[in-house]
Amino acid sequence: MMLFSVKSTLAHVLLILSAMALMLLIAWMALQLTGAQLDWFGQARTATPYLASWRALLYALILAGWTAALRLRPAPADQQRLKRLGLIGFSSIILVELFRV
Repeated sequence: MMLFSVKSTLAHVLLILSAMALMLLIAWMALQLTGAQLDWFGQARTATPYLASWRALLYALILAGWTAALRLRPAPADQQRLKRLGLIGFSSIILVELFRV
């Protein structure tokens, strides 16, 4: 039994370390970009209103699905889990939109 928990802990540590290495690699690659490679930002800004409407539609559909799932009256433990999941999702959406500015 103890060996399984050591393997599990080791797997979690390796997963976290690999995620950190991946984030550092992406950051290093972003620092290596030249000005010519960043020109696509200007082109992407022209499509911003179009993409904003699609994001608003997606968020509305997520909210509608979440409220429909809450109306089904699941078991109290599942309802608590669903509320927690909704809070995490709402917080994630807020963070994504704040970092877009």
